[in-house]
Amino acid sequence: REGTMRTERISWDAASGMLLGLAIGDALGAYLEFQQSREPENYLREYKSGGPHNLPAGYWTDDTSMALAIAKGLLERNGEFDPYLIMENFVSWMTDGDFSSTGTCFDIGMTCQIALGKYRKDTSNPYCGPTDPCSAGDGAIMRMAPVIIAARDEREALENALLQTRLTHGCTECLQYSEAFARELWVGKALKEYRHLKLSKNTNRKEVKSGGYVKETYQCAWWAVENTDSFEEAVITAVNSGHDADTVGAVTGQLAGRIYGCYSFPDWMFDGLYEHDQIRYLASELYELN
Repeated sequence: REGTMRTERISWDAASGMLLGLAIGDALGAYLEFQQSREPENYLREYKSGGPHNLPAGYWTDDTSMALAIAKGLLERNGEFDPYLIMENFVSWMTDGDFSSTGTCFDIGMTCQIALGKYRKDTSNPYCGPTDPCSAGDGAIMRMAPVIIAARDEREALENALLQTRLTHGCTECLQYSEAFARELWVGKALKEYRHLKLSKNTNRKEVKSGGYVKETYQCAWWAVENTDSFEEAVITAVNSGHDADTVGAVTGQLAGRIYGCYSFPDWMFDGLYEHDQIRYLASELYELN
């Protein structure tokens, strides 16, 4: 990688915004996971302890843990994507609680669990994502930020986005949404060629779904971003859709963090996030690979 330059370089503000935004959305949504959607007058607007995993306020779940596992793998290889190392990091998280906010793996998606179980039985092929169309979960787009931050150019960002997806999510639909999400994170805006994948901005809030299906999560995130005008409101709007609230929050946080940058974050969102300084430092290390 020596002597290479990032084309159309993403700013440090936007790069840090993506990784911190991921963790903020994850932590804010953790309390709301598996709940029904809330009405705007009852939106949760603070980190709250408890929820289905009984977490302290500001702690994050599997979305951030898997992103940190990818980030560490990229840094250990000076930005090169080593699928075996990243899968080993995922397994260390699942079995030993590495990269977890609590020291244990307390939350893991079914598709990720299947893929990691397959890899543990046979480590010869790291690309263990199921290809069944019914396995189109959102567990790959939730952890996308590190490969985008570390990429030298858009081609590498897209290539590594699809590789990290295939580790645990191999179906065509997951790859389709990972492509769209990765390219839009790189450029920091919605792209016309993916308009057909999104909901209309005018879609009624009660028709926006957030159940863990990759299509729903991508659509909910973009709908939240397009119907608000700040990082804070985009993430709050997304997580209060409930259901897979932590992952919808993580995906929306990446998008809104890329668009608005980390300097736009209100103090309460940054200061209340578990290990916020370490996550910001990690984003800087990834950014400085190029």
